[in-house]
Amino acid sequence: MPKRYEMVANYIADQIYSGLLKTNERVLSVRQCANELGVSISTVIRGYELLQDRLLIESRPQSGFFVSQRFELPAAPEASTPEQRPVEVNLGQLALTIIKSSQNKQLIQLAVALPKIDVAAVAQLNKITAQIAREQCRANQSISVDNISEYDSPPGNELLRRKIAQRLLSGGVKVHPDEIVITVGCQEALVLSLNAVTKAGDTVAVESPNYYGMLQAIETLGLKALEIPTDAKTGISLSALELAIREWPITACVLAPSYSNPLGSCIPDSRKKKLAQMLEKADIALIEDDINADLTYANHRPRAIKSYDKTGNILLCSSLSKTLSPGLRLGWVVPGRWLERVQHLKLCNSGANASITTLAATRYLETGTFDRHLRQMRQYYKRQRDYFLQLAARHFPDDIRITYPQGGYILWIRLPQGVDGMALYESALEEKIAISPGTLFSVNQQYNDFIRINYGQENAQNLEKAAILLGRLMREMMVSD
Repeated sequence: MPKRYEMVANYIADQIYSGLLKTNERVLSVRQCANELGVSISTVIRGYELLQDRLLIESRPQSGFFVSQRFELPAAPEASTPEQRPVEVNLGQLALTIIKSSQNKQLIQLAVALPKIDVAAVAQLNKITAQIAREQCRANQSISVDNISEYDSPPGNELLRRKIAQRLLSGGVKVHPDEIVITVGCQEALVLSLNAVTKAGDTVAVESPNYYGMLQAIETLGLKALEIPTDAKTGISLSALELAIREWPITACVLAPSYSNPLGSCIPDSRKKKLAQMLEKADIALIEDDINADLTYANHRPRAIKSYDKTGNILLCSSLSKTLSPGLRLGWVVPGRWLERVQHLKLCNSGANASITTLAATRYLETGTFDRHLRQMRQYYKRQRDYFLQLAARHFPDDIRITYPQGGYILWIRLPQGVDGMALYESALEEKIAISPGTLFSVNQQYNDFIRINYGQENAQNLEKAAILLGRLMREMMVSD
């Protein structure tokens, strides 16, 4: 449940976003709001301070609080138009450099797609982990289920697989726990799935732009990537994918249909069913990256494409890395008809997951507090999105384009003419700001006029500082061009 002052802020914010309160219109006085909502004056004051932090209201001396000027948000980037031919992937070392920079506490971290972790759920998880470790240290104690000294061999901890099977129901997916394989994060789930359905030299269809971790996996396995045009709102173009299937020998398709990285796009449920049927008919395996689906801003998470799977043609991958803690390194895959193959590859690849984190995650899920945590994080990320978009509208040049994601915590930004993403990345680092240049998200490095921003980790003060500095750097590059 949100704190009472947050409820006050949300009450006023909803009126502003719905248009009931307009720019320069006076907001309820502190006393009026306290009486109307049945809360204390100090609670209303804290709520109004939060609204000021979010740039929604402003205080005017001797007059009260008024709705701030709301800047018109930039339009979304146009649908991508990649060159549609299979190519080998060679990303170089840039991704590793950016990941290493995420450990630098001196930087404002907008680069790596990691969640906010200084939250109550992670603190609770840490306590559970410490408790398990203490139990194992007690002399002559045997805990048959929670023995962290034993291998957690494939398919992985049974209790955890039961919990995952239960949670998958919210995405429309009905599977038996024995159909799930526990992995070391979603990345291993994706790599195992790719390895299971392809061989070196095969062609894999991907969204464009695409998460660089997936492109690296394709590179490592010696596969070719075929980039398909993708829209920032509705996801991959089904007509372009259908054409590519007719023209090229595609073995597999890898998609993040719900709040993809970096676009934040979400394929409508009606098109997901058509997509599942199209790939099944063409005998093309679909690897579905479902990692961000639980971070929807809507009341219900989107359906997984796997929910339309009738023949085991879809391999569903996800983890707790984006929703709880990336340090758990805990993911899973529902491999469909490739179950035995994926279990064998898991055994050969990493053998087993760390037992202590598996047990900690299982116990945490048993507390029944995970859904409450998700509700809180969805509200938080949505507020962060709205705040940063207002900052961008105020401080960035007018001709930028920015996505408007309905879930997750990342933005895909097309830069003004004359501004190079790699140059902006390097200049921003000098200002102690970490961003991701767009060239990382394509096999052809075509998105040199884009950057990706994570608005979920940093506080309001750092986001404002970053927006002001990035806006200044862009304008300086536009002048010098």
